[in-house]
Amino acid sequence: MDDLTAIGDLLTGEAPATWVFAGDSIVQAARWTAGARGYVELFSERVRYECGRFLDAVINTGVSGWRGANLAAHLDRAVLRHAPDVTVIGVGTNDAKDLSVAEFRAVLTPVIERVREAGSLVALQTPVPGPIAAIPAYAEAIRELAGELGAALVDHHARWQDADSRWYGDPVHPNAEGHRVMARTLVDALGVPERTIASDS
Repeated sequence: MDDLTAIGDLLTGEAPATWVFAGDSIVQAARWTAGARGYVELFSERVRYECGRFLDAVINTGVSGWRGANLAAHLDRAVLRHAPDVTVIGVGTNDAKDLSVAEFRAVLTPVIERVREAGSLVALQTPVPGPIAAIPAYAEAIRELAGELGAALVDHHARWQDADSRWYGDPVHPNAEGHRVMARTLVDALGVPERTIASDS
């Protein structure tokens, strides 16, 4: 069973789940949202409130400036100590500045393997487009890794091919509107059900 199918089963099951989001400043939603919710918080609202999964835990350990190597070096602290059922990884934007795709794959592959060995499902996110020339190649590498390793794929890069400039806080980072788009892409990619609660309580 691939991870996307298993995530779907988790979302329709009754057991509470722990979701850990790890990666860079876009995961962290640092600075550029002007205080608005980032996409991880919006995901939490959808899953924990709207879908009625009140005992799920959604943990964001994103750190501004992080690359795949940072995540690898601090994987115990950022991910494994939380014993996640699902780990959602968002790196690549910073790596694309000066790391080859082959080097990036060599760093990220053992990260995915360690998370899997700890019992977590994995979802890989592609970076949104930006001024760094290598980002499309990184997005393709992440797609390939997801296919090779059976991880779920959240393809923000594909969704943002016709991005509205109003989605960006600067040429690299999504603003509040951009994070809303990312949240929609995420819930669609993972098959999160539509709102299931009947009314506020």
